[in-house]
Amino acid sequence: MAKKKKASPGAAPSQTLTSLFALLRVQGASAVRWLDVVDIVVDERVRLKCQIPLCDSYRFNLMCPPHVPSVAEFRSALLRFSGAVLIQITEHLTKPTDNNPSANVFAPAKRLHQLIHLAEKQAFEGGARFATGLIGSCCRLCEECVAVRSGTSCRYPFRARPSMEAMGIDVMATAERAGLPLRFPVVHQVTWTGCVLI
Repeated sequence: MAKKKKASPGAAPSQTLTSLFALLRVQGASAVRWLDVVDIVVDERVRLKCQIPLCDSYRFNLMCPPHVPSVAEFRSALLRFSGAVLIQITEHLTKPTDNNPSANVFAPAKRLHQLIHLAEKQAFEGGARFATGLIGSCCRLCEECVAVRSGTSCRYPFRARPSMEAMGIDVMATAERAGLPLRFPVVHQVTWTGCVLI
């Protein structure tokens, strides 16, 4: 009798992933892919871009640097995961943009945040107890983060999540490895990418 193969630590059962992918598509994800942990590209230069040029969320958002773990800490923790469910939302813009931030560009990022939260919850309930969601862009659950006024307690600690970029993930290179190339500058459509580490 063949010996049953033991699942990798932290890996979600394939049945859970199949159900999760279907649910995410029904809930509005444009693309969903599984990516092995070795294909997640972490690069210190991504975190450097939080400071050069200085992002307006740096120090003023609890889910952004310097409030989140260092790239080295994240890189070490990442090795304990099997991979990630990469999730994208792509939307056509009603008005072309000149690549400047605007409400219609960021609206899909909020919907992505909801999908990441849902995916993390479903993965956890399916047996992936260390499932960890990372959103696209900075957390926008509040109009103004408590960090702006030196507050230290997040209003939504169970819903707030840092972005892939905040952790040092090169989103463009990682998406490309998943067969989901991103296009810049943003003009007629915008794509937001997040993931759930499993």
